[in-house]
Amino acid sequence: MRDTMKKTFTMAILICAAAGVAWASQPVNETIPVAPGAEISVENLAGSLTFEGSGGGMLEVTGTLGDGVERLDIDIDEDGDVYLEVEFDEDFHGKQTLSTDLTIRLPADSPLSVETVSASISVSGMNGGLELETVSGAIQIRGVPASLDIENVSGSVDVETAPSGSDVESVSGLIEIGSVMGDIDVANVSGDIVINGGTLGESSMETVSGNITCLAAPGPSGDVDMETMSGTITLVVDAGAVASYELTTFSGSITNEIGPEPQRTSKYTPGKELSFNTGPGGPSISLESFSGAIKLMTR
Repeated sequence: MRDTMKKTFTMAILICAAAGVAWASQPVNETIPVAPGAEISVENLAGSLTFEGSGGGMLEVTGTLGDGVERLDIDIDEDGDVYLEVEFDEDFHGKQTLSTDLTIRLPADSPLSVETVSASISVSGMNGGLELETVSGAIQIRGVPASLDIENVSGSVDVETAPSGSDVESVSGLIEIGSVMGDIDVANVSGDIVINGGTLGESSMETVSGNITCLAAPGPSGDVDMETMSGTITLVVDAGAVASYELTTFSGSITNEIGPEPQRTSKYTPGKELSFNTGPGGPSISLESFSGAIKLMTR
């Protein structure tokens, strides 16, 4: 990607001018114009990144570069896309913290792509697409982006509103979504998935040992699939909602507040299953657990 860059705007902030001089953090205060619709890409190792959408056509960077950071590079390619990267001195890496804390104000409709290792990511006021990736940093999103793609490993994910088509993944961090606006894919391994409201379209939620709790209402169409190995699945629905249900567990329990009691799949195994509908049409809802409990509850 960098090989195609024709125009480069580089801001070099030197932390150490000569050998033997102690490294120290440095303040940042830079502003550059941004072309309409330009994609903003940001990379940082550790610390925090705070993004604030604005109505202007400028990108403003303020904050502090951490100890051991060599410079902050801002590059603009021939299409006007902006690349911001925190460059650290490799000889300094590991000796002390490399924490860099930046606040970046940018046009609200700009697509934003962020990669960090342990830096937290906070986004507010953005209505462009968001693509966020970190290893151990927390991710927090406020507002309604046009699209959402999140990958995390051990950090938490806190999303106020997930637009239709969102894809959210973690390994051990809690994923909590305030409201869903349609189709969504959410996957976790040992961390929990919590969805507090909204309306589900075509949806998939998966964990290995984490719990799944969903208070969002299934929409009039679109299949809803929730699956876990040993976690508990809790789905809360409106009592009069029309849908077809398929609930299956091998060794866990099934609690159902809107339909018949579950049946044993075999007299030789502890498995239970339950298949029923609450009227013609509506979404197909599948809840499956190997050893965890399944709870289909009403509001």
